[in-house]
Amino acid sequence: MTADLPTTGTTEPVDVLAFGPHPDDVELCAGGFMLRAADAGYRTVIVDFTRGEAGTRGTPETREQEAAAATKLLGLVGRENLALPDGNLDVCPEMIHPVVEAIRRWRPRIVLSPCREDRHPDHIAAAEIVRRAYYGATIGKMEGTTLPAHRPDALLEYFGHLEPPPSFIVDVSDVWERRMAVAACYASQLGLDGTEGPTTNLASPEFRRRYETRFAYWGARIGARYGEPFRVDRMVPLDDPVAAFSKRGEAVL
Repeated sequence: MTADLPTTGTTEPVDVLAFGPHPDDVELCAGGFMLRAADAGYRTVIVDFTRGEAGTRGTPETREQEAAAATKLLGLVGRENLALPDGNLDVCPEMIHPVVEAIRRWRPRIVLSPCREDRHPDHIAAAEIVRRAYYGATIGKMEGTTLPAHRPDALLEYFGHLEPPPSFIVDVSDVWERRMAVAACYASQLGLDGTEGPTTNLASPEFRRRYETRFAYWGARIGARYGEPFRVDRMVPLDDPVAAFSKRGEAVL
């Protein structure tokens, strides 16, 4: 749990509910989306599946403190942790029901989920759990929950280890430095906490360069400095197609 923020839902529905298999996944993969949403006045929440207890670096207690720091920078109105087993997420009723409860409790317009295409088994399992819970939350007689049914507007997938063709890209150029500050909250994972430990992908000296290059690439695809890719299994309506296709700076794509 994250201190000083609601963890059991609010009297007012939220706009964006983002699910992360581990504390840091939402921040590292969709932090710009979350910042832009909060800046626009939308109410945002993160629900972490696990405490990150199987992580190579850091401890669950450290990760909880890091998540609290990131929560403040993101301007979340709530955050909770389902305390499911790290490294052992499985698509089963015992793990789907808590996610259904979270969706019904927070009543979001948009649900963010890991992409179903990924290398990490927890990410793959979490994506399918959210996908099933997203549908289950709409069923009035769904077993394992007593909260009223809720139907969000859309389920969006953010990209982790793999990057299939996206449905759309969000320009995160204006929030990039803040986004990096949010990511840096997870110092134990990025090797920035001054402690000795194994060199992981996140804690490698090359990670920041590769990380920035990745999002610079997606930004370049839309004529922006930085962009975050997302996938959705539906058509995306454009209320203002002229504005949607306007060039950014001198970039004409």
